[in-house]
Amino acid sequence: MSSPHWPSFGGTALLLLAACAPPVPERADDTGEVDQARAAAAAEQRVWPADAVLAVGDEPISAADLEEWVDTFALVEPSHSRPDHLRKVLTNRVLHTRVARQVDPEGYRRTRQQAERALADLRAGRGVSAEGPQLQEVSGCWNDKDQDIGMDRWGRAREWSTGEWHLLETLGGWTVVRVLDKPSEDEWLPNSNVQLEHVTWYYLEPSTMKREIEEALTRMPIRVLDEEWRDVLPVWYRHLLVDQPPSTETAP
Repeated sequence: MSSPHWPSFGGTALLLLAACAPPVPERADDTGEVDQARAAAAAEQRVWPADAVLAVGDEPISAADLEEWVDTFALVEPSHSRPDHLRKVLTNRVLHTRVARQVDPEGYRRTRQQAERALADLRAGRGVSAEGPQLQEVSGCWNDKDQDIGMDRWGRAREWSTGEWHLLETLGGWTVVRVLDKPSEDEWLPNSNVQLEHVTWYYLEPSTMKREIEEALTRMPIRVLDEEWRDVLPVWYRHLLVDQPPSTETAP
């Protein structure tokens, strides 16, 4: 199986509250071993959502998070098996989106709020603010490098009715998108073209986000919270695997 491809699909502020003078921080070496150890210890004590089957860093991943994209990947690679489709969903969509959130959590929240406001404005017929990103019209397939479509917008276009505005998380950002034209359901092919209009707010720089996310992923533990989903994780990420202690309970 090939390594993950990347469809088109800051920093974290740490606030220390204390009633007295802040303690002297522990000294970490160049690899950040102290921070990694603290993060691992905190995660071991965490109560995860009941529907979580995997986790990366502080972000849980549910079965539904993976299942909702299987049909899109199956359409593109119909000869592959369902387990392979689930692995592709994890490594090409869900895993890196969850890591991106943790690279810049404030940017993630800010751009989501901006996109939500734009969604309300567009649905009300008011258009988008003149400040910030503007609407763009794109046409093509999911793998057209010259068009900002990607597997996520392309896959959702298959499900959405034409003319309706929708909010969608994309890699490193949030997008508000509507379908202008698409094939009928019985005409969809792995290379079908769609025509979309979207406006997107990125909290990670698109030209460098791949490197940022991959570097961040090397510092984040991956946990299997449901053993039935262990095999979904490809072998090239298993060196990051930290087994969830049996005593850790899940949230109801």
